[in-house]
Amino acid sequence: MQEPDVRTRVLQTNIYDRKLRYLLVPVVFIAAMILYTFTLAPGLLWGGGDFATFQTMAFLGQVGDIRSGTVVFWHPLWVVLAHPFTKMPIRSVAWRANFASAVFAAIALVFVFLSARRLTRSISAAILGTGALAVSHTFWTYAVMPKVYSLNAMFLAICVYLLLLWKDEGEAGYLYLAAFLYGLSFLNHLVMATAAAGFAIYALLVLRRHSLPIAVRHSILAVFAFVLGFAPYIFLISKVGATGDAGGKALGFVKGFFYVLIHPHAFLKGIAWGLGLGLYQFPVTAFVGLVGLYALWRKDRTSAYLIVLTILGDVAFVLSAADPNAGGVYVWNLHYYLQAYTIYALAIAYGFHFVWKRWLANATSRQGALVVATLALPVLLYAMAPIAAKAFWRDVPDFRPLPGRNNFTYALSPWKFNETGARKFGEEVFSYLPARSTLFADYSIWAVLNYLQVVEKKRPDVELVKLPGVSAQVPLILRYKNRSNLFLADTYRYYDLKGIQKYFDIVRCGPVYCLRLHKEQRNILSSP
Repeated sequence: MQEPDVRTRVLQTNIYDRKLRYLLVPVVFIAAMILYTFTLAPGLLWGGGDFATFQTMAFLGQVGDIRSGTVVFWHPLWVVLAHPFTKMPIRSVAWRANFASAVFAAIALVFVFLSARRLTRSISAAILGTGALAVSHTFWTYAVMPKVYSLNAMFLAICVYLLLLWKDEGEAGYLYLAAFLYGLSFLNHLVMATAAAGFAIYALLVLRRHSLPIAVRHSILAVFAFVLGFAPYIFLISKVGATGDAGGKALGFVKGFFYVLIHPHAFLKGIAWGLGLGLYQFPVTAFVGLVGLYALWRKDRTSAYLIVLTILGDVAFVLSAADPNAGGVYVWNLHYYLQAYTIYALAIAYGFHFVWKRWLANATSRQGALVVATLALPVLLYAMAPIAAKAFWRDVPDFRPLPGRNNFTYALSPWKFNETGARKFGEEVFSYLPARSTLFADYSIWAVLNYLQVVEKKRPDVELVKLPGVSAQVPLILRYKNRSNLFLADTYRYYDLKGIQKYFDIVRCGPVYCLRLHKEQRNILSSP
């Protein structure tokens, strides 16, 4: 029987590779879902109040609320896409909202894998690069909690894959679809703007391959597609003039970048935190990624520009948060690096491809050691970090103590399957409060109790009052001073204790605090 010629063998290899690649797509998705489902937050979560608020709004399908007479939108795209998950006939609504984030993260990993495979032409390198991202701290954390960042990663990964397809296959439809989805992603979070420079320069470099008339036509249609995707965001702006805290923070961070440029200490602080957190995400593969960037820059500079500029855009955004007036405590903005990590996974994959081919081609034991270091070392690090941290601090600096939450584990380990403190506290509070009580609470506690009332219909007789900033708390509380059964949820620094104590005694009562009006104040109320 005649042997197939070289051309036939190459064709057969390509067909086999294509089948294997697409067979691995569901494998990547399922593996990610297993990891994130087993480590998923079981329900309500402490965390600034946003988690419980997102769970509540996903249940309601409500993309906005009223603040001071203005409608404020809470990341409408996440709410719209997460809402169907809350209809699932399993577990609690809170768990279902958390599960939505896991699905978005798993889809993001699928497209990271496809992009890495297209860049490297190596399935093993693509799997390792994707695996490094899957077990990275920030990506894993936001895959198991109800927030918008895994959806950001999903849109970013899809857009990058479509742009790579466009470059390789020359089909302009991929460019238009990427532009549309990129415009639509702003309806989720304005931090997506950090990828604009990388996307734009990449598109211009690819368009240089075409004649001027074709390049102009593709550019116009791509801009039109972007505007079409961006139109819902423009519509909301034109109607109500606001799209939530994300937009305000994004604009504030842009302004803060100028602060960083003229304050070297802020710049160095930002760089140090960024490098430290990057090593925490990728303790071994951070260096593999640098090798990958170098190798990609030499072989495919167009794709290297896409990766480098997208990362630098995100870095510049986060650095600007070092301005104290821009985003509050700087370290609580470091999760915005998630987009940089998502794209850096492609550099890691390319680094594996380069290292494997150059130095480890015939070294099976070293290959195995590198695989273990990539996938297992980060997990071990996240497990040991809380134990090590306790040797130096009594608690995580500037981290609020809350019932049932170990702050070291919460901050340093990405898994959240053991976070049950918020629900236990909320149920304990509602079990303790007398009928027709009034409870004043800061946003973090209010959001948990509000979820229990709105979603699970618990204790509708209790009036929850969300306290504003410290300066406005006392006048609000005094409106209720002629009522019985007044309670304060906590005595943390978010409460104006000195102002409240001018009118009330604050006495510990079970899981909360009773507010007992001073005798002279009662006399004033009882006098004719």
